[in-house]
Amino acid sequence: MKKRFIAMILAVVLFALGFSCFFYTPSSQRAPNVYYFGFFETFICVIAYAGFLYLIAGIPFSIIIDWLIRKLNRGSKWRKYFWGLGMYSLAGAIVGALFIIFGGNGNIHWKGMLLFALPGVIASNLYFHLLLLISWKYKGLSKVGA
Repeated sequence: MKKRFIAMILAVVLFALGFSCFFYTPSSQRAPNVYYFGFFETFICVIAYAGFLYLIAGIPFSIIIDWLIRKLNRGSKWRKYFWGLGMYSLAGAIVGALFIIFGGNGNIHWKGMLLFALPGVIASNLYFHLLLLISWKYKGLSKVGA
């Protein structure tokens, strides 16, 4: 469980950095008399929303997905990896789509759902790969002390 929380914290920070960089509008490109979120404001907002979603939906989905992979798939590491990649992507898309459904104003369009599903897929895959990296490093570190 410790690895999941470490991966979650790293994923939230990296996702917020990437999101803030992508949606930042430089001063030279801003329209006059229009308020733009600064980089830090966007970063803090994304940390709050993404952190909440990772904690409430991401960790439980991660536990379920990892349990399913162990139960259903006894194949090679690559097969397990691709099953995990697919399931984490699907979970991220579902959470992103549900975010717009429950957080929207009642006007739900497929384009809007896809726009929120894509960041969900990116966030879930970021978490998945960080969890794999941490698990791999953690396994290597535990052998060093043995």
